[in-house]
Amino acid sequence: MSYFTFMQEISFSSYESLRTERMLLRAPATVDRETLFFMRTDPALNKYIFREAPKTLADIDVFIKDRLKDRDTSTAIYWVLALKEFPEQYIGAISLWHFSEDRKTAEVGYDLHPEYQGKGFMGEALERVVDFGFNTLDLHMIVAHTHRENKPSRRLLEQRTFSLTDIKDDIVPTNIVYKLTKDI
Repeated sequence: MSYFTFMQEISFSSYESLRTERMLLRAPATVDRETLFFMRTDPALNKYIFREAPKTLADIDVFIKDRLKDRDTSTAIYWVLALKEFPEQYIGAISLWHFSEDRKTAEVGYDLHPEYQGKGFMGEALERVVDFGFNTLDLHMIVAHTHRENKPSRRLLEQRTFSLTDIKDDIVPTNIVYKLTKDI
Protein backbone atom coordinates (compact mmCIF):
# COMPACT_ATOMS: atom_id res chain seq x y z
CA MET A 1 0.00 0.00 0.00
CA SER A 2 1.43 3.36 -0.93
CA TYR A 3 1.58 6.26 1.51
CA PHE A 4 -1.03 8.11 -0.58
CA THR A 5 -3.37 5.11 -0.49
CA PHE A 6 -2.91 4.84 3.28
CA MET A 7 -3.75 8.53 3.66
CA GLN A 8 -6.99 7.99 1.74
CA GLU A 9 -7.99 4.86 3.66
CA ILE A 10 -7.08 5.89 7.22
CA SER A 11 -7.92 9.30 8.61
CA PHE A 12 -6.66 9.97 12.11
CA SER A 13 -9.30 12.67 12.51
CA SER A 14 -11.92 9.91 12.62
CA TYR A 15 -10.33 8.69 15.90
CA GLU A 16 -11.45 11.57 18.08
CA SER A 17 -10.98 9.80 21.39
CA LEU A 18 -10.00 6.60 23.12
CA ARG A 19 -11.08 5.42 26.54
CA THR A 20 -9.39 3.55 29.35
CA GLU A 21 -10.74 2.49 32.72
CA ARG A 22 -10.05 5.92 34.25
CA MET A 23 -9.34 8.24 31.36
CA LEU A 24 -10.51 9.82 28.16
CA LEU A 25 -7.79 10.29 25.53
CA ARG A 26 -9.00 13.14 23.35
CA ALA A 27 -7.85 15.71 20.81
CA PRO A 28 -6.23 18.84 22.22
CA ALA A 29 -8.39 21.95 22.57
CA THR A 30 -8.10 25.60 23.54
CA VAL A 31 -9.13 24.70 27.10
CA ASP A 32 -5.76 22.89 27.41
CA ARG A 33 -3.58 25.87 26.57
CA GLU A 34 -2.48 26.95 30.07
CA THR A 35 -1.64 23.44 31.26
CA LEU A 36 0.10 22.71 27.97
CA PHE A 37 2.16 25.87 28.42
CA PHE A 38 3.17 24.71 31.90
CA MET A 39 3.99 21.19 30.68
CA ARG A 40 6.18 22.45 27.83
CA THR A 41 8.02 25.13 29.87
CA ASP A 42 8.53 23.65 33.35
CA PRO A 43 12.27 22.93 33.76
CA ALA A 44 11.76 19.85 35.95
CA LEU A 45 9.30 18.26 33.51
CA ASN A 46 11.53 18.99 30.55
CA LYS A 47 14.80 17.89 32.15
CA TYR A 48 15.18 15.00 29.72
CA ILE A 49 13.33 16.46 26.74
CA PHE A 50 15.13 18.58 24.18
CA ARG A 51 12.60 20.82 22.47
CA GLU A 52 12.09 24.52 22.06
CA ALA A 53 9.89 25.86 24.84
CA PRO A 54 6.94 28.08 23.93
CA LYS A 55 7.29 31.70 24.95
CA THR A 56 3.61 32.69 25.01
CA LEU A 57 0.15 31.19 25.06
CA ALA A 58 -0.08 32.16 21.39
CA ASP A 59 2.72 29.65 20.76
CA ILE A 60 0.57 27.02 22.44
CA ASP A 61 -2.36 27.99 20.23
CA VAL A 62 -0.14 27.27 17.23
CA PHE A 63 0.96 23.98 18.81
CA ILE A 64 -2.68 22.90 19.27
CA LYS A 65 -3.55 23.93 15.72
CA ASP A 66 -0.55 21.97 14.40
CA ARG A 67 -1.52 18.83 16.35
CA LEU A 68 -5.05 19.02 14.94
CA LYS A 69 -3.60 19.48 11.45
CA ASP A 70 -1.44 16.38 12.05
CA ARG A 71 -4.66 14.45 12.70
CA ASP A 72 -6.31 15.82 9.58
CA THR A 73 -3.32 14.89 7.42
CA SER A 74 -2.76 11.56 9.20
CA THR A 75 0.89 12.35 9.92
CA ALA A 76 0.60 12.01 13.71
CA ILE A 77 -2.03 11.61 16.38
CA TYR A 78 -1.76 13.46 19.69
CA TRP A 79 -4.11 12.72 22.56
CA VAL A 80 -4.65 14.75 25.71
CA LEU A 81 -5.14 12.58 28.79
CA ALA A 82 -8.11 13.58 30.93
CA LEU A 83 -9.85 11.86 33.80
CA LYS A 84 -13.29 10.56 32.78
CA GLU A 85 -15.00 12.59 35.48
CA PHE A 86 -13.16 15.78 34.40
CA PRO A 87 -12.88 15.51 30.58
CA GLU A 88 -11.79 19.14 30.15
CA GLN A 89 -8.84 18.85 32.56
CA TYR A 90 -5.50 18.08 30.92
CA ILE A 91 -3.33 15.70 32.98
CA GLY A 92 -0.89 14.64 30.29
CA ALA A 93 -0.49 13.66 26.67
CA ILE A 94 0.52 10.73 24.49
CA SER A 95 1.10 10.53 20.77
CA LEU A 96 1.97 8.30 17.86
CA TRP A 97 4.21 10.05 15.35
CA HIS A 98 7.30 9.62 13.17
CA PHE A 99 5.55 6.97 11.10
CA SER A 100 7.76 4.95 8.78
CA GLU A 101 7.21 5.32 5.08
CA ASP A 102 5.42 1.97 4.92
CA ARG A 103 3.26 3.00 7.92
CA LYS A 104 4.24 -0.13 9.91
CA THR A 105 6.36 1.61 12.57
CA ALA A 106 5.61 4.65 14.71
CA GLU A 107 7.16 6.37 17.69
CA VAL A 108 5.24 6.88 20.90
CA GLY A 109 5.83 9.98 23.01
CA TYR A 110 4.27 11.02 26.31
CA ASP A 111 4.33 13.35 29.27
CA LEU A 112 2.36 13.54 32.50
CA HIS A 113 1.56 16.36 34.92
CA PRO A 114 3.52 15.92 38.19
CA GLU A 115 0.32 15.60 40.27
CA TYR A 116 -0.58 12.42 38.39
CA GLN A 117 2.81 10.73 38.16
CA GLY A 118 3.35 7.42 39.94
CA LYS A 119 -0.37 6.51 39.89
CA GLY A 120 -0.46 4.25 36.85
CA PHE A 121 -2.09 6.74 34.48
CA MET A 122 0.64 6.70 31.84
CA GLY A 123 0.85 2.91 31.90
CA GLU A 124 -2.90 2.75 31.32
CA ALA A 125 -2.68 5.27 28.47
CA LEU A 126 0.33 3.54 26.90
CA GLU A 127 -1.42 0.16 26.92
CA ARG A 128 -4.46 1.69 25.17
CA VAL A 129 -2.38 3.50 22.56
CA VAL A 130 -0.28 0.39 21.85
CA ASP A 131 -3.51 -1.58 21.39
CA PHE A 132 -4.82 1.13 19.05
CA GLY A 133 -1.56 1.21 17.09
CA PHE A 134 -1.34 -2.54 16.61
CA ASN A 135 -5.02 -3.41 16.19
CA THR A 136 -6.49 -0.34 14.50
CA LEU A 137 -3.56 1.13 12.56
CA ASP A 138 -1.97 -2.30 11.95
CA LEU A 139 1.46 -1.15 13.09
CA HIS A 140 4.09 -3.86 13.40
CA MET A 141 6.42 -1.98 15.73
CA ILE A 142 6.23 0.94 18.14
CA VAL A 143 9.43 2.61 19.29
CA ALA A 144 10.07 4.99 22.17
CA HIS A 145 13.04 7.31 22.55
CA THR A 146 13.85 8.25 26.14
CA HIS A 147 16.81 9.80 27.91
CA ARG A 148 19.08 7.11 29.33
CA GLU A 149 18.83 8.71 32.80
CA ASN A 150 15.02 8.99 32.79
CA LYS A 151 14.40 6.05 35.11
CA PRO A 152 10.59 6.46 35.40
CA SER A 153 10.21 6.43 31.61
CA ARG A 154 12.51 3.43 31.24
CA ARG A 155 10.61 1.57 33.98
CA LEU A 156 7.27 2.36 32.28
CA LEU A 157 8.49 0.97 28.96
CA GLU A 158 10.04 -2.12 30.50
CA GLN A 159 6.88 -2.86 32.53
CA ARG A 160 4.94 -2.71 29.26
CA THR A 161 7.35 -5.24 27.66
CA PHE A 162 9.21 -2.77 25.45
CA SER A 163 12.76 -3.98 24.95
CA LEU A 164 15.92 -1.91 24.78
CA THR A 165 17.48 -1.83 21.31
CA ASP A 166 20.88 -0.90 19.97
CA ILE A 167 19.29 1.72 17.69
CA LYS A 168 21.01 5.09 18.02
CA ASP A 169 19.11 8.36 18.28
CA ASP A 170 20.95 10.55 15.79
CA ILE A 171 19.25 13.73 16.99
CA VAL A 172 19.61 13.31 20.77
CA PRO A 173 22.67 11.15 21.52
CA THR A 174 21.73 10.83 25.23
CA ASN A 175 18.52 9.02 24.26
CA ILE A 176 18.13 5.28 24.13
CA VAL A 177 15.52 3.52 22.03
CA TYR A 178 13.03 0.88 23.11
CA LYS A 179 10.75 -1.13 20.84
CA LEU A 180 7.65 -3.26 21.06
CA THR A 181 6.67 -5.51 18.18
CA LYS A 182 3.29 -6.91 17.30
CA ASP A 183 2.85 -10.64 17.44
CA ILE A 184 2.07 -11.45 13.82
